[in-house]
Amino acid sequence: MQYVILASFIAAMLWGLEDALSKKPVDAIGISITTIIILLSGLIPIAIIALFYDAPMTNIELALSSVAGIFWGLGFILIYKSVSTENVTSTYVINEILPAAIILFGVLGLKEHISSLNSVLMAFIFIGAVLVMLMDSLKLNKRLLYALFANFSWAVFWILMITTIDMSRHFAMPLLIARVIATAAIALFFIGVLKKSGTKNVLKKFPKRSMLYLPFAIAIFIGVIDGLGNDMFGFVSTTNLVALGGGIIAISPIVVALLGRIWYKDRLVVVQWIGFGIMVIAAILMALF
Repeated sequence: MQYVILASFIAAMLWGLEDALSKKPVDAIGISITTIIILLSGLIPIAIIALFYDAPMTNIELALSSVAGIFWGLGFILIYKSVSTENVTSTYVINEILPAAIILFGVLGLKEHISSLNSVLMAFIFIGAVLVMLMDSLKLNKRLLYALFANFSWAVFWILMITTIDMSRHFAMPLLIARVIATAAIALFFIGVLKKSGTKNVLKKFPKRSMLYLPFAIAIFIGVIDGLGNDMFGFVSTTNLVALGGGIIAISPIVVALLGRIWYKDRLVVVQWIGFGIMVIAAILMALF
């Protein structure tokens, strides 16, 4: 259990950092290019792990991983569509939908059992999340609906991925196949956008080459830590503690909100800090007990 808690906590921290950073390259180089770079660079840590867990896969497992990859890539485009217009705190607090879906799938789909204490603590994590969402900028609007749909897409991805991992009893190759398919699908999408918009029109929107170095570097870094985070939670998916892991990754929006306040001056109100406090305390207690 200690390894599951540690891996889930590392994944939550990596994904929180990734989410907070994402606005910088999205604003500078656009949604599609940012997504392609992140998906490509994310292949590196996933492929490295796959080298040590080279295991055969059945046709069903290959098919499930491939379909999962489509939803994985789609989620990136949708979430970046929201973050391109909204602040990171507003966009990524909606990510609480993802761990909720994982927990429900773990309990209902995989018939996992969690202790009464951990059940209460997970409930407190989501109560804290509700408090976090009590801010003016989170009133329902079309721009935040993209983030909502992104989380539904990622929920489908992880349900398919966890199912595949449960069947094959290893996580590295399913994740690698899904990432390759996600990257290829988004690349094809971007090629279609270029053909429709015209390469010259797209390039005109770009700043000077020297101004692209940092956004590209950030996107590459995001991809690497995203791949590492998926490796961590892929390992969790091989255990019978997926629901517990889902509860722990629910703390990632805390990292986003704190960094959003520092980097982007996102406005936080008292009730949000109360929500964050509840989530942090519950997560710490869950890790200890």
